[in-house]
Amino acid sequence: MKHPEKVFLLILIALSKLYPILAEDTTSALPFVRQLTAAVQDNVVRLQWIDAPDSTGPVTIIRKIIPAGSSTPKDLDSIQVPHGVQSYIEPIESDGLRSYLVLASGSDGNPYMVRIPNTNYVELDVKKTNLVLSQSDSKYQNISSLKTEVQKDSILLSFSLNGSETTSSRPLVLYRSTQPIRHIQDLLQAVIVQGGITSSPFVDYPVPDISYYYALVFEDDIKQGKLNLEAGKNTTLVPAEVPAGSFRIGLPGPQQNIRSIPLPTLSISAAVPSADNTIILPPLALPLSPETQKAVASLPFPEPQKMVLKKPRAFSQDLNASGGGEEFTLRSIVQGPFASRDWNEVIDQLVRFLSLPRSSIIEARGRFYLGQAYYMTEKYREALFEFLLMQNTYPAEAREWIQSILPLLQSKGM
Repeated sequence: MKHPEKVFLLILIALSKLYPILAEDTTSALPFVRQLTAAVQDNVVRLQWIDAPDSTGPVTIIRKIIPAGSSTPKDLDSIQVPHGVQSYIEPIESDGLRSYLVLASGSDGNPYMVRIPNTNYVELDVKKTNLVLSQSDSKYQNISSLKTEVQKDSILLSFSLNGSETTSSRPLVLYRSTQPIRHIQDLLQAVIVQGGITSSPFVDYPVPDISYYYALVFEDDIKQGKLNLEAGKNTTLVPAEVPAGSFRIGLPGPQQNIRSIPLPTLSISAAVPSADNTIILPPLALPLSPETQKAVASLPFPEPQKMVLKKPRAFSQDLNASGGGEEFTLRSIVQGPFASRDWNEVIDQLVRFLSLPRSSIIEARGRFYLGQAYYMTEKYREALFEFLLMQNTYPAEAREWIQSILPLLQSKGM
């Protein structure tokens, strides 16, 4: 071909007329995410992509929604996703045209404004369908509201329940995060503030000058794998922030009444003014006599119970040599690194496998194996959320692993 540089220049000129942002940003060689895909299922949009290899900052998703029958955008906002997550799930609340621009960013968090259709930009027309809630889903309507109120150096969280639901038999767990908590995956970035909550309100003492979001869920829903989040009901939509410098710096000191004292301190001088309040320290502890030591040694102390870890399991259809496509790929992972117990390789291959849209059955089985790999490498938090994500398809299998993970999280103080 003669004069290839002229042909390339003509292509750039044509692209600049069609996509001016693309032409402008390509010349500066800015990092960008790749292989952006969007799938619609069960009234949610699932975005998946591959992070820019030369970018370590958070990923910014710029979203635009044009309702059906209208030409005016309803929403134009941005969401930040931590680097490495490579996915985002958003519920469908109305019909219309949606566009998503997924941008990489530097360590300062500022996104690189480059748009490349079919690479980091996608448009799709979505329609909301009527889903029938199962009996387990209806439980989440019992938490009707979760509200926050800043009071000096604390945040007061109050909640209300629908109907006759009470927390006396169903205690609650409170999560806190610096990012909005919209989906189960967002709890990976959150911390547990308090478990066993049985009354409203609850007082939290977070670090000042940081905006926090909260989520409240029933403890038994976590154990049964029925965890669900509803914005404005059991998750907060508006962040709460304690102002810095007004009351304290850092965590509250011991002089502050963080929680109520079980019993009041007795004051002898107040009760009997003439009493002698001199404090006499008891003598130092004396060593036990040989007879006492022998008696103590003969006491039958029970041995601490050891937690029995679960063993890997696989579905029978993933052990048979049949089927092709995505089933063949998943089966090769199961019969390869999963069978040889190379858990780090299993995690690497399954994360890449699930980065692309899969059928609901294949995705659930993939997350089942990924959760086991996290479990075997003692990444119990990550394992818990993988089993929560697949529990709608395989509830019995997910519940079994979730019940095994929760004591392990408790023993590690997570």
